[in-house]
Amino acid sequence: MEKADRLRDKSNFEQPSAVTDLLHKHESSFEMFDATLASGKGLRAVVAYKQGDEIMRETAIMRIPNSQPAASREAAEQLHKNAIQRAYNSLHHESQKSVMALASCNEDCTDVARTPQGVYDTNSFRLENDPKGGLFLTIARINHSCRPNVTHFWSPRLQQKLIFAVRDIDIGEELLTIYGPGQCMATKSRREYLNERFSFECNCEMCREGNANGGDEKMLEIQALQEDIAMQSSSGLVSTTDVEGQLASVKKCLALMKEQGLGGGAFTKTIFHHGYDICLAAGDYDGARSYLNSELTAVMDSEGVHSSKAFEIEEALKNFQDTE
Repeated sequence: MEKADRLRDKSNFEQPSAVTDLLHKHESSFEMFDATLASGKGLRAVVAYKQGDEIMRETAIMRIPNSQPAASREAAEQLHKNAIQRAYNSLHHESQKSVMALASCNEDCTDVARTPQGVYDTNSFRLENDPKGGLFLTIARINHSCRPNVTHFWSPRLQQKLIFAVRDIDIGEELLTIYGPGQCMATKSRREYLNERFSFECNCEMCREGNANGGDEKMLEIQALQEDIAMQSSSGLVSTTDVEGQLASVKKCLALMKEQGLGGGAFTKTIFHHGYDICLAAGDYDGARSYLNSELTAVMDSEGVHSSKAFEIEEALKNFQDTE
């Protein structure tokens, strides 16, 4: 899961200037609105979405290297600051206003105190397998939930960030993504992480539920199952002696994730792939094909039908058919 370096705070009350050439799709399918006192501006749906629908795609207004080679940490930080300032200075005045209307979690919420670096570091994304991060003016307005209804994907081919519906979304519903953490944690730990990293206390649906109906226990069990699955996958330790037990863990993990509202493709695609690996190693080709089909659906729902991963899985499924 990509980590969104963003924050909600009341500085988001400022209306940004539109930079429509950066937003290439579905501009009329959502709108900006005043969300809450805590979260400021947000985005909400003005049409209904089905799970897997693409909601928007956006080009970054600023691209900055994730790391700077330097003799010291202080020198690297100065190079980072300089790179942000140069990129900011090159923007049109209206674009600069849009950037500075975003939040800055480590600075005061006043126009005087806010800096381009503070805004960039708060709102930017690290982009998968890309040496540069990016700041996206519209996507930066999507607020957080530990049980999100949208997910984001960086397309190297398009050089754009794409937003997909994790589940069905009704008209008028706020679009919510997840800022972190990358692990499944209990409510207290999630809130501590978000407060430390983004300076707000999460009051989303999942956090309000807390451990009602065993929510925290389910999250911790999901994390334990995911860690086991990740360890087996990274080491290639797919055992053929306990296929039934391993598949039971996969099914249990998927069921718990669905119960917790984390059953969208962005969260489940790696779990489905592990189920495929287990079945393939055991010679259960029908089971392998079934898990691969599920992975394909999950990938298409979270990366798009034209993603390189989707094409790769389609080729693998075709190979299954060719060998029959």
